[in-house]
Amino acid sequence: MIQITYISSEARPMLKADLDDILSSSRKNNIELGITGMLLYGNKTFIQILEGDETLVEGLLRKIKKDPRHTDFRLVSKKEIKKRQYLEWSMGFKNIVGDNFESIEGIQKLDQKDFNASFLANHANIVDALMEHYRKERSKKIKNEELSLHEEDKLIVALHRTIRTVVKILAVFMVFVIIFGIVDVIYDIYDSLISPSLINFKTNSIVSTFGGFLAVLIAIEIFMNITLYIRKDVIHIKLVVATALMAIARKVIIFDFKQITPIYIFGTASVILALGITYWLIRKESHFDDEQQT
Repeated sequence: MIQITYISSEARPMLKADLDDILSSSRKNNIELGITGMLLYGNKTFIQILEGDETLVEGLLRKIKKDPRHTDFRLVSKKEIKKRQYLEWSMGFKNIVGDNFESIEGIQKLDQKDFNASFLANHANIVDALMEHYRKERSKKIKNEELSLHEEDKLIVALHRTIRTVVKILAVFMVFVIIFGIVDVIYDIYDSLISPSLINFKTNSIVSTFGGFLAVLIAIEIFMNITLYIRKDVIHIKLVVATALMAIARKVIIFDFKQITPIYIFGTASVILALGITYWLIRKESHFDDEQQT
């Protein structure tokens, strides 16, 4: 298996439709050939990396050289690889027009005007740094986004957009549930306090009211889970587990031990233990990741 990187210049001004056509045909052909890679475009210049079976990649490269949409073809590198770096994409793409290179390690001094075939062909280290930076950037998005609007497949993007709209509607309904819960708790407290005798405000009433408080808090936690889809496009696992712990804690607080069986109590304790261990492991993993990043 080999990996090839080349640079070329546009033969004519590239419109968005032209780029879309290049990507569409590239992705279709690459899937059939089992080739993966990434394309960068900016300042009338293309940088493309291809990886896969040597015979197939070189065959594709011969066709690419004949494409009239670009010129000044220059091979930057060709090397054997044991593992694909661009396994996730038939052809990733990044339009880097206007990008600030100062934030990219190793090429802080690169200027937009230097993003051209002549300069980059003589600076393979800059090409490698660019490709690696945008590969990691895109990989991070794929890893962290479960309802991404940056997918290659337009149908998937449309489906994700639909789900995100539904999530927003669900979040609005959840706000009404929270408001209703708060009103209900206030009414319960008011109804108990204005009773003819405070004797009626017994322990059961206190537990019931406390359960109402917890129900509202759980609803708020669920609302936070829902809105995380909108803000980050990812389920916040730690928050989900914490919500589950709070929900089952509410059940424990309002248990009527005269009616539930020992096996029910044992089962509840097992669930709490499992959730507690899961939450601890998630926190530990999150702490480890933070240390790795620093």
